[in-house]
Amino acid sequence: MLILAAMAVGAVIPAQTAVNSRLRASVGAPLPTSFYSFSIAFLCAVSLAVATTGFHWDFAAAAAEPWWVWIGGVMGTVFLTGSVVLFPKLGSVETVVIPILGQVIMALAIDQFGLFGAPQTAASPLRFLGAVVVVAGILCIHVLGRRSGGGVSGHAGGGSLWGWRAFGVFMGMCSATQTAANGYLGTVLGSSIQAGAVNLVVGATLLLLLSLTFSSSRRALLSPIEPGPWWMWLGGVFGAIFVVGMATLAPIIGTGATVVGQLAGTIMCGQLIERFGLFGSPKTLLQTNRVLGLILVFLGAVLVRAL
Repeated sequence: MLILAAMAVGAVIPAQTAVNSRLRASVGAPLPTSFYSFSIAFLCAVSLAVATTGFHWDFAAAAAEPWWVWIGGVMGTVFLTGSVVLFPKLGSVETVVIPILGQVIMALAIDQFGLFGAPQTAASPLRFLGAVVVVAGILCIHVLGRRSGGGVSGHAGGGSLWGWRAFGVFMGMCSATQTAANGYLGTVLGSSIQAGAVNLVVGATLLLLLSLTFSSSRRALLSPIEPGPWWMWLGGVFGAIFVVGMATLAPIIGTGATVVGQLAGTIMCGQLIERFGLFGSPKTLLQTNRVLGLILVFLGAVLVRAL
């Protein structure tokens, strides 16, 4: 049941991406969209943190730690805003799957060198094999799909398409960095939920400053939001569910099992959203090469994260 819970937590990631993409259509710019999502997620997370741990937050202890304990919110900002930007260009599945490659690469580096307070673990041959399998799965989705005429569901093309995919890999590296830094901050504060709330308020503050800096984002932030479906505001709720869910499950069933379950839920939900056109996403047909590629990506992630 707890593995199924981890899968449910992972399923909110592509749902959050799709919902935030719809919110962007009403807001008009990606930075203010991410600000609204982060703000709602922060309110949800801080409410849960206060309900479970009260108002006893030991920020003095965190202030004595290395500067990088605060970068989780910055990394989360890159990941969330990048997802909003990539979704209309690459589609739901690619926006979810390609960052996994970045997560795998960064996870290997974090374990190999003990970055961000993580225990140092030498990368085994099986972990390197897992990274190769992830790459093979992504190539199966894209290269075979193009040869079979399946293409992609987004609107970018040519060299710019691969540029956006490279950015997706970078997003995944930011996500892995966020997880490591946030996990260390949770240890310092004595609560992963409190660390998640801090992560979200840092991200929301950064997004607000960026939105006020750029003229197009500032206009969108200060302009009325166009009406839309009620569910376009659920992105922040999904974000809070992910932060709190991962923080709750990891100590119970272990980080490896939690991450593998999360990836399984992420991959399956991403495919379902694109297959049935949920939350306004483009509808695509189920392709054999894509199913095989998703299986390879999942198996590779298992090798990297669980072994």
